[in-house]
Amino acid sequence: MRFANLTASACAAELRRRGLPVAPDRGPAEGIAVPVRLTGELRGVRFLSPGQKSVYGKLDCRLALALDELAGVLEGHQIVTVRVDNLYRPHARLPGRRTSSQHRYGLAIDLVSMERADGTELSVERDFHAIAGGSPCGPDARIADATEQAVTLRDLVCEIARSGIFHHVLTPNFNEAHHDHLHLDIKRGEKRWLVE
Repeated sequence: MRFANLTASACAAELRRRGLPVAPDRGPAEGIAVPVRLTGELRGVRFLSPGQKSVYGKLDCRLALALDELAGVLEGHQIVTVRVDNLYRPHARLPGRRTSSQHRYGLAIDLVSMERADGTELSVERDFHAIAGGSPCGPDARIADATEQAVTLRDLVCEIARSGIFHHVLTPNFNEAHHDHLHLDIKRGEKRWLVE
């Protein structure tokens, strides 16, 4: 959460200090304050996002810093690859509202699956086993079918939520539109965090 309000110069300085594998993106990126693309692994974790020719692979440098923190959490679970549906969506809005999604600013990631070092894949669509409207984490959390992979994925998602890296963690429990991915975002000026 601490990255969302960084100035452009402070964000760029932190990217350099960390030596993160990012490159400036010079193409159109309306809404993104400091557009970049990932060019390598973060802490040994590969983020497979849409390629160089796709607008959906761009992100703001603030999200790059948040993803580096996320990689630290994933590293502890032997995650080596993260499959990303999209990062930037230039005209994204919240469903049924005029409010812009954080995807519009390159401050959100839609994560569809993760692969562990032993080759095990944790797929959000296949393994989350959501209960619509139910709490994904905490004492009231339930899993529709508590397979080993479902429990592993849920534990990891809840650790990500507890880490405080992101303002919003939306899971398949949130609504049907999230049945196949986790939405993680940071938001400038936000003071609260939600896990749904």
